[in-house]
Amino acid sequence: MTLTEDQVTVAITIDTEEDDWGSYTEHGASVGNIAHLPELQELFDTWGAHPTYMVNRPPLMHRDSVDVLGALASNGRVEIGAHCHPWNTPPFGDEGAHRSMMCLFSESENRAKIQEIRRCLHAELGVDPHAFKAGRWGFGPTVAGPLADAGFEIDCSVTPFLDWSSLGGPDYSNAPHQPYRFRANEPFRPDPAGRLLELPTTIGFLRGDHRRRATVRRWLERSQFRRLKVVGILDRCGLLSRRWLSPEMSSGETMIRLAEACVSSGQSFLHLTFHSCTLLPGATPFVRDKQDRTRFLRSVSQFLSYCSSSGFTFRTLSEVGRNLHPST
Repeated sequence: MTLTEDQVTVAITIDTEEDDWGSYTEHGASVGNIAHLPELQELFDTWGAHPTYMVNRPPLMHRDSVDVLGALASNGRVEIGAHCHPWNTPPFGDEGAHRSMMCLFSESENRAKIQEIRRCLHAELGVDPHAFKAGRWGFGPTVAGPLADAGFEIDCSVTPFLDWSSLGGPDYSNAPHQPYRFRANEPFRPDPAGRLLELPTTIGFLRGDHRRRATVRRWLERSQFRRLKVVGILDRCGLLSRRWLSPEMSSGETMIRLAEACVSSGQSFLHLTFHSCTLLPGATPFVRDKQDRTRFLRSVSQFLSYCSSSGFTFRTLSEVGRNLHPST
């Protein structure tokens, strides 16, 4: 699929969730990070960015955070999407660290959880979400079917070139790294007639053909050479430098280099993502103190500045969907 305009389009998603990184408890999550979102939105407004906040259930259980999210929802440059952590989204059954990805749940279990997060977003924010992201990137057919049935139009759970199967998750090694439509029973295979649209996170290589280098890297990771740490050596010297378009994983300079590599290879869609709890020092491994937080926000600002000066267009996920058409 391609954009209807020639310029590059940039989507930004923030997984808007509890503070408790690495915790898989059903109740009692703290949501102190939500109070920092107005500051983040001011940064987005400075550069004319249109973020999509992917909100899960815990922030909707606290009046203070609901007030913050309600103010964001009234901003015409913001979209509110749905995010689901199965361990803290009822109905509850056999959840926990051993079963933290939605792809491990049946269609009926996921249908009930998706209905619950949709109900909460409507009840607390008056929002009927169109876009969805599965917690821990745990997407699959048993998630896609209930999504389509619930009226969702867009998913953004795919992390191209990555394999989460060692954690019980999906293998995205061969999934497309640009927007595509798909049928619910085969969510990683493009189908122009599919009901759902995938807007994957931008993950790629700093030089060369992304798909070819991903194939080489995957072969090395699964071969006897993995014991020699060849992948790490080739990554550091730039030959197999796989990076995320995320200020949690990459500096501002690296995100710009990745964007340039993607655009030069013909890509017209970039998707930056991070977690709201990263705004709270100490809540995640990415920002441990105030100094880290300053660097983190500087990286976000640096990338947004680059996009603005390059003439890229910022859009929410639904805005991206409305400006896509099948490739010819």
